[in-house]
Amino acid sequence: MKPVPMAERMREQWMSHHVRQRLVGVLGILEDIIYVLLAMLLFASALYIVGATLVHADFRSVPNLINSILDRFLVILMLAELVHTLLLFLKTHRFRYQPFLVVGIIAAIRRILVVTAQAVIAPTRIQLRDYLLDLGVTTLVALALTMALRWGPSTDDF
Repeated sequence: MKPVPMAERMREQWMSHHVRQRLVGVLGILEDIIYVLLAMLLFASALYIVGATLVHADFRSVPNLINSILDRFLVILMLAELVHTLLLFLKTHRFRYQPFLVVGIIAAIRRILVVTAQAVIAPTRIQLRDYLLDLGVTTLVALALTMALRWGPSTDDF
């Protein structure tokens, strides 16, 4: 039987020491508080965006109204997905990458819709090459994120 080195014995003692266990417990509680506060801030931001959209909506121009509401709705959807991600982490204490991919997909779709709506509202200000490049790159990002979500590793792998 091989003797256990002193450093290894000290590490084992520290890992099972009650002070360490209490510190880890307190830090876990503080981490949860940070996530709860962040979720509340994201929720409050979503509510503010809803209110600001209703107050500042341009009801005289239907294209501008649709563009504004669509843009803001997708931002709210992203915030809701982030709140959901934080709640999942608080419940399970396991990191899941899928909600972040969903937020990225929503952001890419939002960009595609906003750029397209802007091109319809003000077609003379948009240069065709820049417009197509923006749409092409954003579409590729959305496809890559979708493929990562569909064929990525399962949650159990983390």
